[in-house]
Amino acid sequence: MWLVEHTRYDKELVTDDQFLERIRKTTISHAFHIHTLNNCMETLHEIRRRLVSEEPAHATLKAATRTWLAGLARDYPLALTLTLRQSVRVMTPRGLHIHALRREDVERTAQRFIKKLNREVYGRRAADKHGKGLRYIVVMEGERSSKNLHLHVAVGGMPAHCNVKRFEALVQEAKAQVPQLHEQYWVDIADSGWMEYICKELGARDTDNVLWNVH
Repeated sequence: MWLVEHTRYDKELVTDDQFLERIRKTTISHAFHIHTLNNCMETLHEIRRRLVSEEPAHATLKAATRTWLAGLARDYPLALTLTLRQSVRVMTPRGLHIHALRREDVERTAQRFIKKLNREVYGRRAADKHGKGLRYIVVMEGERSSKNLHLHVAVGGMPAHCNVKRFEALVQEAKAQVPQLHEQYWVDIADSGWMEYICKELGARDTDNVLWNVH
């Protein structure tokens, strides 16, 4: 019907061959637009399908991360909590600048502490030159709550000569070399719920408070 309405008024002004050619071109054009529309509808349908099918995967990211970390619990038998000073003092050309503790400050502090602790456990040469170190899973807590920012750490890879009591002494030595760490800290044997506990502030769709780059 659309094709007839589009062409019937021109029939008396053109030859039969010209009229047929117009019908052919119009039909091709119409078919092209229908094909394009169908492709667009298929693309839109695919986008909607993916959004629907991927939503549950995102929603279970927190649970999946907890499950994965729980499977690593045997390799990380020590639990460590570190408190942080909640402001940072920075000397600038204009003088002393103080700002509230930020995520990047926490990451730098955690990385510095780990470097110092590895040196205490293995010695400076072995740690710095040969890369000897413990294994760490570091989680920042407080960013999504009203708590002060602090660190929970699962620690593994302890050498045979280093028991829990010795480890706590080494933590004290390393901590003393990192001014941004507060006096309070806690060391213990990690129980079966430690991994789940340190993941309690994970987002439903992200694992941002796990400091994956700190190791």
